[in-house]
Amino acid sequence: MASPFHDSVPPYPGWERRIFHLSRPVTDDDVEAILNGQDEYYRTVGPGRVVCIHKFGLVEVNLVVGAREIEVWFSPVQRARTAEYVDALLATRF
Repeated sequence: MASPFHDSVPPYPGWERRIFHLSRPVTDDDVEAILNGQDEYYRTVGPGRVVCIHKFGLVEVNLVVGAREIEVWFSPVQRARTAEYVDALLATRF
C-alpha cells in the first residue's frame, strides 16, 4: 500500500516532517483517543480521509484510519520537547 502522506505541505514554514510506522493499523478509536476532545479537521486524499490534529502548537499529527503509519510535523526549535511528547502519545495507543 502506498503512503497516504505524499506531497505533504508543512502546516507552518520550516516545520519538519517525520513518518512513524506502526505495529497495527490506525482505528477510529485511536483517532478519538488522540483527539482527546479537541476539534479535528480533515482533508481528502484520493479515496481516503486524512485526519489532522493540532496538539497545543507543538505538533500536527496526520492519521488515516486503516493505515499503518502516521505523519507528524513539528517545529525544529522544539525538537526535544516534541519528540518526548510524540513518543508518549504513540506509546499510549500503539
